[in-house]
Amino acid sequence: MILVAAILTYIRSMQGFSPIRHSPSLRLSVEDQQLQHRPIISIIDDDESMRCALKSFVTSLGFKAYTFASAEQYLDSSHLDDTSCLITDLQMPGLNGIELQQSILAQGRHIPIIFVTAFPEERMRARAIEAGALGFLGKPFDSSTLVELIEKALEIGRKT
Repeated sequence: MILVAAILTYIRSMQGFSPIRHSPSLRLSVEDQQLQHRPIISIIDDDESMRCALKSFVTSLGFKAYTFASAEQYLDSSHLDDTSCLITDLQMPGLNGIELQQSILAQGRHIPIIFVTAFPEERMRARAIEAGALGFLGKPFDSSTLVELIEKALEIGRKT
């Protein structure tokens, strides 16, 4: 009888107990929680040095970044639904940036897209913007312009 009472007292004291809330090593700091909810910027470029540079730049702004060597790699990834902004090259082997944009739209997804290209042809720029791209930057580009476009993309995402 005493043992049953002790067990019931123990169970009552454990109700509502959360190991995360009570363990300093498991408790997430506010900073860690914010890092878990950072917007995700996906970067697609067949040029590895450009992918790395863009990822470094984007993460320096406090965003989470994932990189892909091709449009197909991105489309096959698990990041389609959690991408807050997509930065993509225009001319790549396989699907080019415009075809990627068309594929995303055909799937009913509305991901803000920023094109970055070494070949800023007016015809392609007009086509991308007409289909809803936020920006079309020629390489090299001004980093402050990219920051403004990313902020605009995230603002659009907050409104949807």
